[in-house]
Amino acid sequence: MKRLCVAAVVTLSSLVMAQEIGTEITPVTPDNRPAQVNQPNDNPYATAPQNSGTATAQDPKAAAAPVEAGGQRSAAKGAFGIRATFGGQTVPLVGRGTAAAPAETGTVGLAYWGSDNLAVLFDLGFGMGISGGGVLVGFAAGVGMDYFFRTSNDALRPLINVQVALGSSISSDIGNAMQLTAQFGGGAAYFFNQHFSVSGRIGLGLRLPFSTGSTTLTTFTPAVGAAWYF
Repeated sequence: MKRLCVAAVVTLSSLVMAQEIGTEITPVTPDNRPAQVNQPNDNPYATAPQNSGTATAQDPKAAAAPVEAGGQRSAAKGAFGIRATFGGQTVPLVGRGTAAAPAETGTVGLAYWGSDNLAVLFDLGFGMGISGGGVLVGFAAGVGMDYFFRTSNDALRPLINVQVALGSSISSDIGNAMQLTAQFGGGAAYFFNQHFSVSGRIGLGLRLPFSTGSTTLTTFTPAVGAAWYF
């Protein structure tokens, strides 16, 4: 009888110890597994790999295109600004009529960039002078364009300028000094930043005075200008 009791106690103790040992092992459930879907031969207890930095669909910031070195240096499409140009004295080359070259007026105007390379120009000019006690007056109104080479990431940009204007050179008789002018030239603009630039150009011009009906092909000395863009 004693042996039977001892055997029962030993058996009961073994069952209790087995139950306690089983509770120390955490069962594997779907909640404890990594979110990564494992292949049939993968270790379900392996640690998920760290992000290597490669752009994925879940990381839109990493997928963004890198910014080019240097960034934007000059004005570009949509830029709008004011400008001032000071032209030199024209020198007639070929034509009929008076050989004397009229004094030119400086201009102020607006510039709008329709693209990263093309700017449309609108200019107005007014000038005054004194000669023999009299006051001389001149004006000009013109439209044109500047075509810039290179890209907006470049500070120095070569350009081609085409412009047509109607007005009068500085004269005591504006009516007789009225003329139509056209200019074609080349030059360059240097952008200190996206908002401010200085430029220079030189080329050929065509002058058609209304009073004489003569046509004169002229040069114009380097014109310099400055522009401020918003």
